[in-house]
Amino acid sequence: MNRPRNHTHMGKIVQATTVSTPGLNPRRARSIIILLAICTALQMTSYGMIFPLFARKIGDFGDSVAVLATSVMAYSLAGVIAAPFMGSLADRFGRRPLILGSFAVFTVAFTGYYLAATSLVFIVIRGLAGALTAGLGPATMGLVADIAPEDERARWIGVIGGGTSAGFIVGPVVGGLLYDKWGYGPPFLASIGLALLTLLITFFAIPETHTREERRRETLIQKRAARLVPETGTAASTSLSGSVSFMASLPQPLLAFGTLLFINLSMIFAWFFIDPQLPFYVFDELGWSTAQFGAAISFYGWATLIGSLVLGQSSDRLGRKPILIIGLILHSAQYVGLMFTNIYWMIIAAFIIAGFGEALVNPALSAAYLDITPEEHRSRAMGIKAAIGSLGSLLAPALVIIIIRYVPPQTVFSISAALILFTALMVFIALRLPGRTEAARDLAWEASQERVMAAQSALHNVTVSAATARKLKSAA
Repeated sequence: MNRPRNHTHMGKIVQATTVSTPGLNPRRARSIIILLAICTALQMTSYGMIFPLFARKIGDFGDSVAVLATSVMAYSLAGVIAAPFMGSLADRFGRRPLILGSFAVFTVAFTGYYLAATSLVFIVIRGLAGALTAGLGPATMGLVADIAPEDERARWIGVIGGGTSAGFIVGPVVGGLLYDKWGYGPPFLASIGLALLTLLITFFAIPETHTREERRRETLIQKRAARLVPETGTAASTSLSGSVSFMASLPQPLLAFGTLLFINLSMIFAWFFIDPQLPFYVFDELGWSTAQFGAAISFYGWATLIGSLVLGQSSDRLGRKPILIIGLILHSAQYVGLMFTNIYWMIIAAFIIAGFGEALVNPALSAAYLDITPEEHRSRAMGIKAAIGSLGSLLAPALVIIIIRYVPPQTVFSISAALILFTALMVFIALRLPGRTEAARDLAWEASQERVMAAQSALHNVTVSAATARKLKSAA
């Protein structure tokens, strides 16, 4: 409420007791994020239904681990190249086109996987899908950052992660059961139909959160900043077109950014290092059925879903660094379990612990990126994050192809476990994130009584100076 106050020497002053902020109202923002989480859950369900079948399909072509690893490399290489550009496109043209386009590509790609007649065709389709869907993650995180309060980012990123996990709860189990009973047709057709439904819901339910007006304002701010840069050495921080250079747009401090990228790289590398080996190991050596493998992935998904919803906001309260360390240690359990036991339910228990670890790491990691990234470059930063992740998923299967003839599966699992634990140690030693207390203090200052008094004092000084000037002029 605004209260008028009269001052004989200053006229009428209105005291502001609230500070209005632009953007969507909180209820609408929450609704959009929840709807996007539902769409993500549907998309991941459609992918999860056919994910356990990739090894089966490649095996039917007469190929094995090396070819499956090559298909993963094709997907990842395309992502490494495309993700930073896709992130920049999301900053330039908005989040919605990238999200819609990615869901459309998934629908076409799943159809291609089903119709592929050779391993080469399968690999080519995976490569194209990797390039054309590389913008989904950056655009999604950009959307969350656009409308979620800064002190609740990890919470809402956790909700999106919960949607991803929900897909891995339902998809692999249903896909495995359908395949065991009827073969490839039903799981692939159900997956394609669900992907199409996801696209339609997204088209009608998800609006643009990075509007044209906001993009134009950010562009003008960047151009103004560029004009203020001296013509001397510091001008290197801007491009000839007046926009901020790539290096100047990176999150700061760079050491923290590099450490976060290493976390992302190691987690993706660890998983994709065992990914080509895992299905053949559980099918051929442990004797699991497709449904059992799907159930194991589902238990992992359940743990990640529950953890994301219950623990996702932990880093908002306790800080990013300690949650990252705890989450990484828990996440290593899946690799340790595969190393030391072949008992089905013990492996399931290890997967559940690892799922809780991922539920801690992913929201804290993405929120940490957004904490140190300028508003106008959020999707670009998340694109770099996605590219580094794709680099991990490219290098890991390439190394698998080289060493698969020389090392047993347990050695592969132990390498991934050691990498994750080493990453936790690196976070403990090297990660230094700027505190958010200063931002909170600035926000409090915006509506503080001290600011009101300062404004009144400034107006008083202006009035007195003007009156003095008039008297001097009259006297002259």
